[in-house]
Amino acid sequence: MERQELIELLEDKGLLSGEDSFTIVSGREAASIPLHMNHLLILRDCRPEEGKILVKRLLAAYEEDSPLIILGEGNILRVTAREMETRRPSWPETILFDSRKAKVRDASPYDLTALDDTVHRLLAPGGCPWDRSQTHETLRTYFIQEVYEVIDAIDRKDMDNLKEELGDVLFQILFHAALAEKEGFFTMQDVADGVKDKMVRRHPFVFDKTGKDSTLSAPREWEKRKRIEKNRKYLLSGVPKGLPSLLLTCIIQKKVSSNGLQNLLFPEDLPADMKQKISQFLEDDREMDREKKAGAFLFHLVHYLQEKGIEPELALHRSDTAFMSRLHSFEDFVMQEGKNLSDMSPEETLQRWKDFMAQKPSHWN
Repeated sequence: MERQELIELLEDKGLLSGEDSFTIVSGREAASIPLHMNHLLILRDCRPEEGKILVKRLLAAYEEDSPLIILGEGNILRVTAREMETRRPSWPETILFDSRKAKVRDASPYDLTALDDTVHRLLAPGGCPWDRSQTHETLRTYFIQEVYEVIDAIDRKDMDNLKEELGDVLFQILFHAALAEKEGFFTMQDVADGVKDKMVRRHPFVFDKTGKDSTLSAPREWEKRKRIEKNRKYLLSGVPKGLPSLLLTCIIQKKVSSNGLQNLLFPEDLPADMKQKISQFLEDDREMDREKKAGAFLFHLVHYLQEKGIEPELALHRSDTAFMSRLHSFEDFVMQEGKNLSDMSPEETLQRWKDFMAQKPSHWN
């Protein structure tokens, strides 16, 4: 059944109105489509195996009495998630699910004791010789590899593989904690308590609704709390320069923008005609298509730069580190006056930046 034909049928059956918002996808997306939406989800032409995948996910995320509507062979059937699990479906069927009418299942409890015991068994006398010979430094490459494998699973929308790869990363975390515990530095409980306490401190608007910071949720306040907590002198302290250059650029720009300094990012902005051409190239109503076009633009830009004998990764990294150095110098300039960027308004910061540039133009070279 074609999309428009299905919509007209649902409207005719009173299951959809012209004002309703909805997402409509093929049953092939039953394994990957988000289940929590603030509108109706419609999966059309679901095969039996796709319906089974969907109901398995529903029963894991929602209570078993969560309602669904099944449209098949001209009939409308209202069932619960549990009833759908036991019925014998026909093929193909259209399944309607509205998460707003379903009750979210309580988070499943979990216990890491068995995995932690496994790690300590491997590291104990008589355990694995290879594991016992490892250090934080020798495990560095493995940790990076496991993280990239998680990213790859996310990009492929492979949930089974994502589960496995997250397990590998979790194993690495427990392994590092066990090595640290062995040398008397910290334990896994210290790691868990530390990150829990940090998240509570960083979100007073969630955990301390009666405090004076209970409404401060803006990125600027987040960065300010983070700098105070870490006792960091500079805005970009803690940003590792060894990151891939494009990722480093994004982090720099987000941190600067979150502190109201976005006007300092590009003192020499792109020419207006170039920005217009890029905007026209990227123009599209659909976010996914804009992302694809942006990726193609970056891809061809890299190709063009390489044709000109420029190594894009190196060029961007040099620009990143030069900007970080300029910003550090500017912060030193401000601190000499007894001020701090986090306490200055964007307008005042911009004026002080102009003063700084007037005195130290060589920092742009």
